[in-house]
Amino acid sequence: MKTIFKAGTLVAAAAMLATACSDFSDYNDTPAENTVSAGKTLWENISENPQLSDFAALVKKAGFDDELNTSHFYTVWAPANGTFDAQALLAQDDATVLYKFVKNHIADYNHGISGPVDEKVHALNLKSYDFVGSGSYTYADVPLTSINLPSSNGIIHTLGGAAQFYPNIYEHLFDTEGIDSVASYFKRYELSELDTKNSVLGPTVGGKQTYIDSVMITTNTAFDRLRAKVENEDSTYTILAPTDEAWLAHYDQIKSCFNYITTTSAQDIDEAKSTSSAPTSTVSINAAYTTDSIVVRNLVDNLVFNNNNRFNSWLDDETQAPYDTLVATTYNYFTNPEEIMSHTVSKEKMSNGWFRKVDSLAFHPWEAWNPELHFRPANSKVWTGSMSYVEIPSEYYEEYGYKPEGGYVPSSISFLWVAPLSAYGKPQLDVKLPNVRSTTYNIYIVLAPSFDFGTDADGNEFRKPNQLDFSLSYCNAKGSLATQKLNQKVENNPNRIDTVAVGTFTFPVCYYGLGDKIYPNLKITTDFGVFDKTKMAKYTRDFRIFSIILKPVELEQFEAEANKEN
Repeated sequence: MKTIFKAGTLVAAAAMLATACSDFSDYNDTPAENTVSAGKTLWENISENPQLSDFAALVKKAGFDDELNTSHFYTVWAPANGTFDAQALLAQDDATVLYKFVKNHIADYNHGISGPVDEKVHALNLKSYDFVGSGSYTYADVPLTSINLPSSNGIIHTLGGAAQFYPNIYEHLFDTEGIDSVASYFKRYELSELDTKNSVLGPTVGGKQTYIDSVMITTNTAFDRLRAKVENEDSTYTILAPTDEAWLAHYDQIKSCFNYITTTSAQDIDEAKSTSSAPTSTVSINAAYTTDSIVVRNLVDNLVFNNNNRFNSWLDDETQAPYDTLVATTYNYFTNPEEIMSHTVSKEKMSNGWFRKVDSLAFHPWEAWNPELHFRPANSKVWTGSMSYVEIPSEYYEEYGYKPEGGYVPSSISFLWVAPLSAYGKPQLDVKLPNVRSTTYNIYIVLAPSFDFGTDADGNEFRKPNQLDFSLSYCNAKGSLATQKLNQKVENNPNRIDTVAVGTFTFPVCYYGLGDKIYPNLKITTDFGVFDKTKMAKYTRDFRIFSIILKPVELEQFEAEANKEN
């Protein structure tokens, strides 16, 4: 039985190359030589050659001898006796010998030598090997000891050793000891189906079609989701395969951020009738199943790296200095690549990249499964106030202390302006915070400069700051709604874009993936009453909000340590 992966259409590609030649017979004709061997089949020439008896025994064991007697045209690179460990191969099962050895040395079409050669040969097992030389030649870096022995259905070159078989990453994943956890995860998503077009027909038995050589197409939906074609021989990847101990440790590390409960509650702000009367929305799930599914998905999301990505090219070239960033196939970026790779306990070359077994997955949580969260206040509801968006043009950035990041300078930035409806209005804003994890965050609010001008005791104009109170509506560990006061009487610098601390809070349950009705919400209002003339003169009741930031405390601690070192 052959196994062909979905992305591996190398046989078809080879056929296209053949038809693109000016003379298709060049692929199938041997050099015109008046030799005895030219009238015999490949199998007859191999089996009758005393220097190829070991190779012949392995072809016979693999059941490929009959195929070499047919009219199908092949090129064979046959290792000579005494140049490889034939006895070790004979001790293996027939399917292994066929796939890893026999088909590793045979290719479709004529690859004869008539001068300089520089080819990429696709063997029958779909592995790719360099066939190069001028005067002297090599196949898969193994020297040829004789060339161009013609047969009626092909040509034979003799090798001074066996071509090294390299599994691809997908194959090796299921043959490696000590990584059962990650291997069994991906195995669950493997699908195989018969490729009737490329399978060799056999007789019809009992009304059912049989196949002499069945070709199976194997796909894996888990790797498809990761955008990683690790079964494709024409690709190049690096995979991190955690040991079972590393898998469990990383699982437990991620799990704390995804503490789901059976029923999670939230205030339905959209349907609220007043600041004190909001209906409750709930969602019920299989908590244990959801936790496990989300944790494992976050665990495997960052295991594969495409070596063709410029950030990852050093993974495929040991002479190249590491970049300061790695990019997973899921487009997550990691800023500690050397630390991540330092946990490699074994590194093996594959036919399509590198297989690294690791004893730890040293990803920064905030770059993988517990990111810093930014919320624009558009998804909000205001009470006894009006909402509008205002833009600050780029010419005012310096004046207001706005520093664009990443090199891109927008022509303007906008903020939500919440204003009271009357001189006696006191607006409250409820901001939805979807997809919050069950972790501890430092919460910040980014406020725009004030456009309200009052006068000080001497009659001088000044911009008014805010004085704000913050509280959270959230679901507790028992599934009930609760409220927590955060920082009170928070003031900002009214002359610049200012980021101020709202408070630190540990969410007991996870909201990630629970839909657009289930979320904690941040309540913002002025601290003072509308009849407090002293406060009314000093502070504005307007909110001008760019964003709400939830920053994982471990990220804040990491940045603080980095700043100390610098």
